Amino acid sequence: MTFEQPRRSVIEELLVYTIYDWIDLGFLRSVVREMTGAEPTQLHAAVMAVLDQLVGEGLVAAGDLTEAGFRAWDCTRGEAVARIDREWQAEPDPALHPFQVAALAPTQAGVDVIASVMSREGDDGSWRTRLSHAPLATAHPVER
Repeated sequence: MTFEQPRRSVIEELLVYTIYDWIDLGFLRSVVREMTGAEPTQLHAAVMAVLDQLVGEGLVAAGDLTEAGFRAWDCTRGEAVARIDREWQAEPDPALHPFQVAALAPTQAGVDVIASVMSREGDDGSWRTRLSHAPLATAHPVER
């Protein structure tokens, strides 16, 4: 007898990863490619659609990693997505180095999605201890 876990969405997979680390764009790109099968010519657009959902719904905040940890950018959700797209496309190698253009950190709304996934999958709640490695980010405002 085999037990199969319900399949996670791309958004859920990425958010669950934040239990262990912030999301960088190279990882985001890999997950989107693997889970959607997007063709190379469509991959950037597919990644940007996922990124738009993550940031647009306030599930993550975009920012930089500093010696003090994650620092969210002071901008709206739309400005954050546009900045990532612009800076990423300006890079000669779309694979990027870790956190080269941006880091994505979970917000409380993102943690709520994680809690739903982990509950559905029967986790004992120990993920909350692992997630406590850093304070949660505050979602970018919808508009200024």
